[in-house]
Amino acid sequence: MSTRESFPPSTRKGERPCDARRQCGRPPVLAEEERRERIFDAAEIVLQQHGYSGASMDRIARCSNMSKKTLYHMFASKQEMVELLLKDRLLLSELRDLRLQGETVEAQLIFGLEALRDAMMEEKRLNLIRVVIAEVSRNPEVSRFVREFFSSASEPFPLKIWLTRLRDEGRIRVDDIEEASDMLYGSALATLMLCELTHCRPVNYWRDNPDYIPRAVRSFLVGAGQAGSCCAAVAQS
Repeated sequence: MSTRESFPPSTRKGERPCDARRQCGRPPVLAEEERRERIFDAAEIVLQQHGYSGASMDRIARCSNMSKKTLYHMFASKQEMVELLLKDRLLLSELRDLRLQGETVEAQLIFGLEALRDAMMEEKRLNLIRVVIAEVSRNPEVSRFVREFFSSASEPFPLKIWLTRLRDEGRIRVDDIEEASDMLYGSALATLMLCELTHCRPVNYWRDNPDYIPRAVRSFLVGAGQAGSCCAAVAQS
């Protein structure tokens, strides 16, 4: 089967996929990756509007202006679609191979965490996190498969990869990559994300506090070094 398919034009700027209207004339041809993104965008909207149980493949197909046959050609089931959506938009796989800029470990971690922050603060990701939080709290089935998904995800979070790379290069000492990643993410990004998700601070509070991540990185490196176990900067030879 061809990896390209014709279907109605993209929505206008600021218009949700479900609000798209079929237009006259021959529709443009979209590559498979573009179709995939259109489906993911539609799935997010349907999940927000109807929850996981009400997010049927029929609704997602209508919202994306594609046939249900096309959806099942690309995804074996709704659960697989949602799992791939989470992987695509929450695990941030595109940042795994990011080249960290800077002369020191501190500078490189700041660079990487700022890239993570910018990606996580995109509205589409924040909306998806809100949907996941709401569904996990009221739907045991979703709670189970989300928990299993994150515990068995085959692709590690970018921060774990960066810390592993720095350790393997002899730039830092890390006894437990998982713990170090959780500690650094928690201190540098978790509070900023919580503020955006709950609106407990002014919108884009993080933009007005550019020193937040650098301070968190320095505290992490110094504090862990004093503890003598988790992570300490190592002088380059």
